Amino acid sequence: MVSIVWINWQDYTGLEFFFYGLGCLLWVLAYGIYIRNIFTLKYVEMPVFAGCCDVAWEFVWSFLAQNDMGMIFQGANYVWFFLDAGLIFSYGVLFLGAKQLTVPQLAPRHIFIPACLFIAVLAGAATYYMHVQGLDNSVGGRSAYLIQLSISFLYIPLMLRQPTLEYFSFNANWMRAAGSALVVVFFFLHYPDDRFLQTIGCSAAIVDAVFLYLFVQKRRQLAAGGPAVRQVALA
Repeated sequence: MVSIVWINWQDYTGLEFFFYGLGCLLWVLAYGIYIRNIFTLKYVEMPVFAGCCDVAWEFVWSFLAQNDMGMIFQGANYVWFFLDAGLIFSYGVLFLGAKQLTVPQLAPRHIFIPACLFIAVLAGAATYYMHVQGLDNSVGGRSAYLIQLSISFLYIPLMLRQPTLEYFSFNANWMRAAGSALVVVFFFLHYPDDRFLQTIGCSAAIVDAVFLYLFVQKRRQLAAGGPAVRQVALA
């Protein structure tokens, strides 16, 4: 009979579990806000390209690769996948994501939906082959933070080109930024020699901090009736 290891205390320390677990929890809370806003605002906040890659990573690391931190953390991957695939990706990205586009030729559903599915398949294949060829680590951190870096970078132009911030949640964004940063601390603790992972993780954290700064600045402009408000009037 095969015993189930719920938490792998042999290879990981309590401090590592704290940073990784708290980071994951903050992302779950951010997902909850994303899902709420998809249904209340009819808008998906996560950049479309990142959303396609995100669900692909979750599929691979739920069904094709095994997280070695224990079944509790592997179970978290299942929860993320079903929340993402069932709500954020299938409804938010595929049916509402075209609202993010500024190129009208890409917006029709017969073009946009197949393009999103194609990106997701390619991202899933790349994530899977990174795993089987030994290019990823035991929790999928390298592939995850390549995607995380794209989320961080794409969020900035997506937010800045909006006339208002009605579709963006500050709480969701500081939670995802803080959650990602806490996992980066875990990377430094558990993979102290992985300079590639540390570099992309720190890069994502810096870009997230820039995004939050720009978000606050734009919110102040809107509250003061600055240029962003005049832009709404001209639209």
